[in-house]
Amino acid sequence: MKNKFWLGAFLIFLAALLLTACGTQQRDDAENQPEEPETEENGTADESTGDSTEGEMEPDIEHVNDDVYRYTLVNQTGEPHTFEFTSSQRYDFSLANESGEEVFLFSSVSVYLQVLGEETLDQGDKLSYEFEIPQLELEPGTYELTAWLTPRQGGTYEVTTEHVVE
Repeated sequence: MKNKFWLGAFLIFLAALLLTACGTQQRDDAENQPEEPETEENGTADESTGDSTEGEMEPDIEHVNDDVYRYTLVNQTGEPHTFEFTSSQRYDFSLANESGEEVFLFSSVSVYLQVLGEETLDQGDKLSYEFEIPQLELEPGTYELTAWLTPRQGGTYEVTTEHVVE
């Protein structure tokens, strides 16, 4: 009987310890963050202040071969930039048909580790992610392929190209 008591007490203590370890830091951070990341268009200046920087983040998407593409982001701002991520996901991509309807979203069929991470880009450095469009049962035609970065806050640096299905 004493063993059951101590086991119960230990489990309650462990649960209390786990709840205490959760803390409030994440909640405080969430209150100070925008709900959704902003999308920064390539080629725009800071319109709120009229200031311009030395350069901008330059997103690009390149067709490597067949259904393989490379999403690249180059830091041309003149200073280092750190992207914070809330999971192992660093980028996402989607396909939209000719009428603009999204027919595929990579993150909807993917699983990511729930870990915090970051990527730092110094001036002139680039992030590069290669991905393959899976075999999908799509009608032949031209689709809009859009890729973007998935940081916790800040710009997503979206870029678009055509993907042809024969």
